Amino acid sequence: MEKNLIFLKPNQLLFCIHSRLEENMQKEIYVNKIIEKYADMVYRIALTRCGTVENAEDVFQDVFMKYSEKKPKFENSEHEKAWFIRVTINLTKNLKQSVWNKRVVNLDENMSFEKKEEQDIFSSVCELPQNYRTVIYLLYYEGYKVKEISELMKKSEGTIKTWLFRAREILKEKIQGGLEDE
Repeated sequence: MEKNLIFLKPNQLLFCIHSRLEENMQKEIYVNKIIEKYADMVYRIALTRCGTVENAEDVFQDVFMKYSEKKPKFENSEHEKAWFIRVTINLTKNLKQSVWNKRVVNLDENMSFEKKEEQDIFSSVCELPQNYRTVIYLLYYEGYKVKEISELMKKSEGTIKTWLFRAREILKEKIQGGLEDE
């Protein structure tokens, strides 16, 4: 179609250019709406799995870049949400497996909470192994059921239940231990 633009009259050429600009603006508006819709969830999952703001921001950016490059088609909003969760999990795995990040272990100390209890719980969750952190987040913050989490993480329901049980036990121990220290 680019070659055909040469043979257009000036008014027709302006109309084509205007149409393309409008189409691109519509696409940009749509992508921005998607980012607004899933930004918090993607960032929280990335932060929960990565442990640092910097890495979470990198994953966040990569997730939405992947979305805008691939332009996937979804069956419904649940499928769309599941795609964002799955891609976020995969990108955090890739980041953790990279040689650069093999020896990095640090948590964000800049998070602010209204109550000390919230800070303590967040710190305890961040200290959990990565898979435990993820299932806790998906269950309690995103409201997924065990079956849905198993599909998202491509693990059996039994594995997810085990991870949840172990994560809860660790959290219970840490939180009760913290209370006894006071």
